[in-house]
Amino acid sequence: MRSVLAITGRDLRSLFLSPAGYVVTALFLLLSGIIFMRQIFLAGQPASMSQMLDFDALLLLFVCPALTMRSICEERRQGTWELLMASPPGMGRIVIGKFLAATGFLIVLLGLTFPYVILLEVYGRPDPGELLSGYLGVLLMGSLYLASGILASAMSGSQTIAFLLTVFFWILIGLARVGAGSLNPALADILFAIEPYARLQDFTTGLIDTANIVYFIAGISMFLLIAISILEMGRRR
Repeated sequence: MRSVLAITGRDLRSLFLSPAGYVVTALFLLLSGIIFMRQIFLAGQPASMSQMLDFDALLLLFVCPALTMRSICEERRQGTWELLMASPPGMGRIVIGKFLAATGFLIVLLGLTFPYVILLEVYGRPDPGELLSGYLGVLLMGSLYLASGILASAMSGSQTIAFLLTVFFWILIGLARVGAGSLNPALADILFAIEPYARLQDFTTGLIDTANIVYFIAGISMFLLIAISILEMGRRR
């Protein structure tokens, strides 16, 4: 446990101190704020966070891979990966530590949007349950993207390729679901079951479904376990 926390702390400091971390944070808050203010002042519409949270989930498709693309690739580039592989912590602890660091950064990122919630109180009376479930859904969805990004970084020797692999994987899943609906209803149902954005809609409307939570936890676990397996195979070579 101590080794996991050490890796988490090291990677978390790296994310907060890197220029990329500041750029990602600034862009995320700027774009989220624009959508939020547009929703607040949209005539005839009740003040709500749902549109901003939906948009944040879309932003995270690019933000999360940007956070994780360096997780393994940068270690290899700097020559520190060999030291990590030779250290007592196994691949599982290393991967979990890196995932927790990225998730911690994501939590802070979402927490920085809290002033929007306070502003929303001025213009309306938001449902606290709907707000909490919406943020939970976005956090789970972002964590899924982070886990898949760590897998892409483990598979690739390039940060750019790791970023593109993660982004295009989820874009293709979404496009395939939309296209399959007009061709094969059964295939559309399968793709709907594995596509995360559709499940987010329940959270942003205040519905916390156990099946959706299980889906996200299972998806996160699957990506991390595959990443651990790939790295373990590389370690034994």
